[in-house]
Amino acid sequence: MCYFWAGSYEPGRPDSDQFLETDKGKELDGWPGERWLKLSSDNVRRIMEGRIKLAQEKGCDGVDPDNVDGYQNENGLSLTANDSISFLSYLSSIVTPLNLTMGLKNAGSIISQVLPIVHFSVNEQCVQEAECDTFHAFIDAGKPVFHI
Repeated sequence: MCYFWAGSYEPGRPDSDQFLETDKGKELDGWPGERWLKLSSDNVRRIMEGRIKLAQEKGCDGVDPDNVDGYQNENGLSLTANDSISFLSYLSSIVTPLNLTMGLKNAGSIISQVLPIVHFSVNEQCVQEAECDTFHAFIDAGKPVFHI
């Protein structure tokens, strides 16, 4: 499984210089230098396609795109849940022909809309946030939930 920052910019990555200033929103709370990304940007989507193809080249069976929940945070880009759903649909259109799986990390409020296009869930703090029941739809659909 290959993990990558999909909805946020992280300085120091090999492709960091490809992001435009207009692609970037506010900094992620607690992560200096890391910024939310405009999920509808053609440039951002092109970069993420490259990351997914790199994951396939490295022999990964699937991808774990992180930070697709910018709509739940002060992002400076007016991101909405629909932006995340559209972005995940785009990522799925890249992942599927490459025979890779894709997970949903956190973002519990959009599960019903993206359940058909994701293969598993990764959750970091459902116990702490008292939201584990939110992810039960994956289990009901026969898809795993990984709590890390």
